[in-house]
Amino acid sequence: MKELLEKLIGLIPAYFDALLPLLTGPKHFIAERLSSNESAMQKALIFLAVSFLIGWLLKIPLSHGDPLLELGPDGVFVLICVMMYGGVLYLAWRIAGGRVEIQKFLAIHFYYSGVLKLLETGTYVGTMGTIRLVDPALYKKIYDAAYGGNIVPFLSKSSEQLLVSWGYRLSLCALLVGYGVMLIWIFIGWGAYRALTRLSKVRSFMAGLLFLVFCFPVAALTLVIANALVK
Repeated sequence: MKELLEKLIGLIPAYFDALLPLLTGPKHFIAERLSSNESAMQKALIFLAVSFLIGWLLKIPLSHGDPLLELGPDGVFVLICVMMYGGVLYLAWRIAGGRVEIQKFLAIHFYYSGVLKLLETGTYVGTMGTIRLVDPALYKKIYDAAYGGNIVPFLSKSSEQLLVSWGYRLSLCALLVGYGVMLIWIFIGWGAYRALTRLSKVRSFMAGLLFLVFCFPVAALTLVIANALVK
Protein backbone atom coordinates (compact mmCIF):
# COMPACT_ATOMS: atom_id res chain seq x y z
CA MET A 1 0.00 0.00 0.00
CA LYS A 2 2.84 2.39 0.90
CA GLU A 3 4.58 1.82 -2.45
CA LEU A 4 1.33 2.38 -4.32
CA LEU A 5 0.72 5.68 -2.51
CA GLU A 6 4.27 6.82 -3.26
CA LYS A 7 3.78 6.08 -6.96
CA LEU A 8 0.48 7.98 -7.04
CA ILE A 9 2.02 10.95 -5.22
CA GLY A 10 4.81 10.98 -7.82
CA LEU A 11 2.19 11.39 -10.54
CA ILE A 12 0.64 14.50 -8.97
CA PRO A 13 2.71 17.07 -11.00
CA ALA A 14 1.59 15.53 -14.31
CA TYR A 15 -1.94 15.36 -12.90
CA PHE A 16 -2.15 19.11 -12.41
CA ASP A 17 -0.77 19.68 -15.91
CA ALA A 18 -3.87 17.89 -17.20
CA LEU A 19 -6.34 19.21 -14.62
CA LEU A 20 -6.40 22.89 -15.61
CA PRO A 21 -7.03 22.38 -19.36
CA LEU A 22 -9.54 19.65 -18.53
CA LEU A 23 -11.44 22.01 -16.23
CA THR A 24 -11.40 24.98 -18.58
CA GLY A 25 -11.82 23.23 -21.93
CA PRO A 26 -12.87 19.59 -21.51
CA LYS A 27 -13.96 19.05 -25.14
CA HIS A 28 -10.73 20.42 -26.58
CA PHE A 29 -8.61 18.51 -24.06
CA ILE A 30 -10.35 15.21 -24.80
CA ALA A 31 -10.14 15.68 -28.58
CA GLU A 32 -6.43 16.39 -28.35
CA ARG A 33 -5.73 13.54 -25.96
CA LEU A 34 -7.67 10.93 -27.95
CA SER A 35 -6.14 11.92 -31.29
CA SER A 36 -2.52 12.11 -30.18
CA ASN A 37 -2.12 9.49 -27.46
CA GLU A 38 -2.65 5.77 -27.88
CA SER A 39 -2.47 5.21 -24.12
CA ALA A 40 -5.25 7.71 -23.37
CA MET A 41 -7.34 5.22 -21.39
CA GLN A 42 -4.39 4.25 -19.16
CA LYS A 43 -3.57 7.90 -18.46
CA ALA A 44 -7.24 8.63 -17.81
CA LEU A 45 -7.39 5.82 -15.26
CA ILE A 46 -4.27 7.17 -13.55
CA PHE A 47 -5.89 10.62 -13.51
CA LEU A 48 -8.92 9.14 -11.79
CA ALA A 49 -6.74 7.35 -9.22
CA VAL A 50 -4.84 10.55 -8.37
CA SER A 51 -8.15 12.44 -8.07
CA PHE A 52 -9.31 9.83 -5.60
CA LEU A 53 -6.05 10.12 -3.62
CA ILE A 54 -6.28 13.91 -3.45
CA GLY A 55 -9.91 13.67 -2.38
CA TRP A 56 -8.99 11.16 0.30
CA LEU A 57 -6.29 13.50 1.62
CA LEU A 58 -8.69 16.45 1.67
CA LYS A 59 -11.20 14.47 3.72
CA ILE A 60 -8.72 13.38 6.40
CA PRO A 61 -9.57 16.32 8.76
CA LEU A 62 -13.22 15.22 8.65
CA SER A 63 -12.47 11.52 9.04
CA HIS A 64 -14.40 9.61 11.69
CA GLY A 65 -11.63 7.11 12.48
CA ASP A 66 -8.33 5.93 11.05
CA PRO A 67 -8.14 7.30 7.47
CA LEU A 68 -5.91 4.42 6.36
CA LEU A 69 -8.58 1.92 7.35
CA GLU A 70 -11.11 3.80 5.23
CA LEU A 71 -8.84 4.02 2.18
CA GLY A 72 -9.54 0.48 0.93
CA PRO A 73 -13.36 0.55 1.25
CA ASP A 74 -13.50 4.07 -0.19
CA GLY A 75 -11.39 3.02 -3.16
CA VAL A 76 -13.58 -0.01 -3.85
CA PHE A 77 -16.73 2.09 -3.57
CA VAL A 78 -15.45 4.75 -5.98
CA LEU A 79 -14.37 2.11 -8.50
CA ILE A 80 -17.78 0.40 -8.32
CA CYS A 81 -19.58 3.72 -8.80
CA VAL A 82 -17.40 4.76 -11.73
CA MET A 83 -17.89 1.46 -13.53
CA MET A 84 -21.66 1.35 -12.92
CA TYR A 85 -22.23 4.89 -14.13
CA GLY A 86 -19.87 4.28 -17.03
CA GLY A 87 -21.87 1.21 -18.00
CA VAL A 88 -25.24 2.97 -18.08
CA LEU A 89 -23.68 5.98 -19.83
CA TYR A 90 -22.29 3.74 -22.57
CA LEU A 91 -25.66 1.99 -22.83
CA ALA A 92 -27.45 5.34 -23.19
CA TRP A 93 -25.20 6.40 -26.07
CA ARG A 94 -25.53 2.99 -27.74
CA ILE A 95 -29.32 3.19 -27.63
CA ALA A 96 -29.14 6.71 -29.06
CA GLY A 97 -27.19 5.32 -32.01
CA GLY A 98 -23.58 5.84 -31.00
CA ARG A 99 -21.03 3.26 -32.17
CA VAL A 100 -17.64 3.95 -30.63
CA GLU A 101 -14.51 2.18 -29.45
CA ILE A 102 -15.00 1.25 -25.80
CA GLN A 103 -11.39 2.27 -25.00
CA LYS A 104 -11.92 5.84 -26.19
CA PHE A 105 -15.29 6.06 -24.47
CA LEU A 106 -13.79 4.87 -21.17
CA ALA A 107 -10.92 7.34 -21.53
CA ILE A 108 -13.43 10.20 -21.56
CA HIS A 109 -15.40 8.65 -18.72
CA PHE A 110 -12.33 8.16 -16.49
CA TYR A 111 -11.10 11.71 -17.07
CA TYR A 112 -14.53 13.16 -16.39
CA SER A 113 -15.01 10.94 -13.34
CA GLY A 114 -11.70 12.21 -11.97
CA VAL A 115 -12.78 15.83 -12.32
CA LEU A 116 -16.22 15.16 -10.86
CA LYS A 117 -14.67 13.21 -7.98
CA LEU A 118 -12.50 16.21 -7.15
CA LEU A 119 -15.42 18.64 -7.38
CA GLU A 120 -17.60 16.31 -5.33
CA THR A 121 -14.94 16.08 -2.63
CA GLY A 122 -14.61 19.86 -2.53
CA THR A 123 -18.38 20.13 -2.16
CA TYR A 124 -18.41 17.50 0.60
CA VAL A 125 -15.59 19.17 2.53
CA GLY A 126 -17.24 22.57 2.19
CA THR A 127 -20.63 21.24 3.27
CA MET A 128 -19.51 19.15 6.23
CA GLY A 129 -16.82 21.66 7.21
CA THR A 130 -19.48 24.37 7.46
CA ILE A 131 -21.66 22.24 9.74
CA ARG A 132 -18.65 21.30 11.88
CA LEU A 133 -17.62 24.95 12.26
CA VAL A 134 -21.07 26.40 12.97
CA ASP A 135 -22.89 23.51 14.70
CA PRO A 136 -20.46 20.88 16.10
CA ALA A 137 -23.24 18.98 17.91
CA LEU A 138 -25.21 18.48 14.70
CA TYR A 139 -22.02 17.51 12.89
CA LYS A 140 -21.45 14.69 15.39
CA LYS A 141 -25.03 13.43 15.02
CA ILE A 142 -24.78 13.37 11.23
CA TYR A 143 -21.45 11.55 11.30
CA ASP A 144 -22.67 8.99 13.84
CA ALA A 145 -25.69 8.31 11.64
CA ALA A 146 -23.56 8.07 8.48
CA TYR A 147 -21.05 5.66 9.99
CA GLY A 148 -23.85 3.64 11.51
CA GLY A 149 -25.46 3.17 8.10
CA ASN A 150 -28.55 5.16 9.16
CA ILE A 151 -28.03 8.47 7.41
CA VAL A 152 -31.22 8.31 5.30
CA PRO A 153 -33.56 7.56 8.27
CA PHE A 154 -31.77 10.24 10.31
CA LEU A 155 -32.20 12.93 7.65
CA SER A 156 -35.86 12.05 7.05
CA LYS A 157 -36.77 12.00 10.76
CA SER A 158 -34.77 15.12 11.70
CA SER A 159 -35.73 17.46 8.86
CA GLU A 160 -37.29 20.10 11.14
CA GLN A 161 -34.36 20.00 13.56
CA LEU A 162 -31.88 20.32 10.70
CA LEU A 163 -33.55 23.37 9.16
CA VAL A 164 -33.37 25.20 12.51
CA SER A 165 -29.58 24.90 12.49
CA TRP A 166 -27.69 27.77 10.84
CA GLY A 167 -24.83 25.39 10.17
CA TYR A 168 -27.11 23.14 8.16
CA ARG A 169 -28.66 26.08 6.26
CA LEU A 170 -25.24 27.40 5.28
CA SER A 171 -24.13 23.91 4.30
CA LEU A 172 -27.06 23.70 1.87
CA CYS A 173 -25.74 26.82 0.15
CA ALA A 174 -22.32 25.19 -0.20
CA LEU A 175 -24.01 22.05 -1.51
CA LEU A 176 -26.03 23.93 -4.13
CA VAL A 177 -22.99 25.87 -5.33
CA GLY A 178 -20.88 22.70 -5.58
CA TYR A 179 -23.44 20.67 -7.48
CA GLY A 180 -24.30 23.67 -9.64
CA VAL A 181 -20.65 23.90 -10.74
CA MET A 182 -20.63 20.16 -11.48
CA LEU A 183 -23.79 20.36 -13.60
CA ILE A 184 -22.44 23.28 -15.61
CA TRP A 185 -19.15 21.47 -16.21
CA ILE A 186 -20.97 18.28 -17.27
CA PHE A 187 -23.08 20.29 -19.71
CA ILE A 188 -19.95 21.85 -21.23
CA GLY A 189 -18.08 18.55 -21.41
CA TRP A 190 -20.96 16.50 -22.81
CA GLY A 191 -19.97 17.53 -26.30
CA ALA A 192 -16.86 15.33 -26.14
CA TYR A 193 -19.10 12.27 -26.21
CA ARG A 194 -21.09 13.71 -29.11
CA ALA A 195 -17.90 14.40 -31.06
CA LEU A 196 -16.71 10.85 -30.45
CA THR A 197 -20.02 9.24 -31.44
CA ARG A 198 -20.63 11.73 -34.30
CA LEU A 199 -24.30 11.98 -33.41
CA SER A 200 -26.60 14.95 -33.88
CA LYS A 201 -27.58 17.27 -31.05
CA VAL A 202 -31.02 15.64 -30.97
CA ARG A 203 -29.55 12.17 -30.43
CA SER A 204 -27.09 13.61 -27.93
CA PHE A 205 -30.04 15.03 -26.00
CA MET A 206 -31.74 11.64 -26.19
CA ALA A 207 -28.63 9.99 -24.75
CA GLY A 208 -28.66 12.52 -21.93
CA LEU A 209 -32.29 11.80 -21.07
CA LEU A 210 -31.67 8.05 -21.13
CA PHE A 211 -28.66 8.45 -18.89
CA LEU A 212 -30.72 10.44 -16.36
CA VAL A 213 -33.34 7.69 -16.28
CA PHE A 214 -30.70 4.99 -15.86
CA CYS A 215 -29.07 6.97 -13.03
CA PHE A 216 -31.98 6.42 -10.63
CA PRO A 217 -31.52 2.67 -10.09
CA VAL A 218 -27.73 3.10 -10.08
CA ALA A 219 -27.97 5.80 -7.39
CA ALA A 220 -30.22 3.56 -5.29
CA LEU A 221 -27.78 0.67 -5.63
CA THR A 222 -24.78 2.80 -4.69
CA LEU A 223 -26.63 3.96 -1.58
CA VAL A 224 -27.17 0.35 -0.54
CA ILE A 225 -23.50 -0.44 -1.17
CA ALA A 226 -22.39 2.62 0.79
CA ASN A 227 -24.49 1.60 3.79
CA ALA A 228 -23.11 -1.94 3.60
CA LEU A 229 -19.49 -0.70 3.56
CA VAL A 230 -19.85 1.45 6.68
CA LYS A 231 -21.59 -1.23 8.78
